[in-house]
Amino acid sequence: TRAGTFPEWVLNLVNAKRSLKKKDYRTAASGNIQALVRCGTTTVGEICTHGVSPALLKQSGLRAVVYREIIGINRIRRHRRFPLRLLVFQYILKLRNRALLFTRRGKGLIRNGLSPHAPYTVSKELLAKIRQRSRKRNLPLAMHVAESRDEIRLLQKKHNGLEKLYALAGWDRDRAPSAASPFEYLKDLDLLDPNFLSVHAVQATESDIHLLKRAGAPVAHCPRSNRETGVGAMPLRKFMDAGIIVGLGTDSLASSPSLNLWDEMRYALKLHGNDGITARDILGMATTGGAKALGLKKETGTLEPGKKADIIAVPIPERNTGDCYADLLRETESCIMSMVNGKILLKTEFGRG
Repeated sequence: TRAGTFPEWVLNLVNAKRSLKKKDYRTAASGNIQALVRCGTTTVGEICTHGVSPALLKQSGLRAVVYREIIGINRIRRHRRFPLRLLVFQYILKLRNRALLFTRRGKGLIRNGLSPHAPYTVSKELLAKIRQRSRKRNLPLAMHVAESRDEIRLLQKKHNGLEKLYALAGWDRDRAPSAASPFEYLKDLDLLDPNFLSVHAVQATESDIHLLKRAGAPVAHCPRSNRETGVGAMPLRKFMDAGIIVGLGTDSLASSPSLNLWDEMRYALKLHGNDGITARDILGMATTGGAKALGLKKETGTLEPGKKADIIAVPIPERNTGDCYADLLRETESCIMSMVNGKILLKTEFGRG
């Protein structure tokens, strides 16, 4: 069910997770990874909130950057009606625990990273320590940034729906960040750089886009998630005109109807086609753009000498319009062969069905 507002979606998710246990997350993650392989995804940017996905991703043979999620505004007190463990962001991490102690960038198919959740859920002091640790360990960062109008209003000290989240978590609203925009806030904290991935960026202004361009910071576009949570549409044309790296993502099944990037690409083309965005642009976002956004452009994203053998095969479209990119987006649902790092993960009978 689509949320009326973004804060309503957040609180609905809190309630939906109340009865879930770790085994439920493990079952769901396993099924989702299988779905990713079937549709032809070879590389995943995973924000890990419950600790179950790294081992499953390693078993799957997929390439991945696993960003360990971190949340914390102040000393959090438990709420009698809604214990802390029931918050939507259940895997809450503090500086002294393993999220900031275990991580190095990593080698092989699974790379480690950190994900301070959002500007309004991580304190300035904690962000400074995350920045220090990420630079010391060469860890990529990913953060939900400028996703909703309520986020902007919170930073501007205006009335907003996220006040209910602060009350639920027992956070002191006086410790909420203050800035004209989340990107201005992150720039002042020296977080914006090519290693920092901004997820959503729906509310980005012309000034924000200039900041991202100057910093060389990439963006993840999640169009169906933005639709489902009611936050609006990202100004993709402006990002592309500015030369900012944009990768395509789904966010998660919490806010998207599927993890199938073909579905995501079709919707993105429908959403942005009137702005001159082509099927080739969209496929580029899902391949080279995604690889660059995740810091993996030297390993994957294109087929060329020196890169890893990450390859999929899909059925040839039945209808040939002369635009192979548009034909692929129109008809493709899944792959018939998937290979990651030279190893075949999936192979079906050639043809349909």
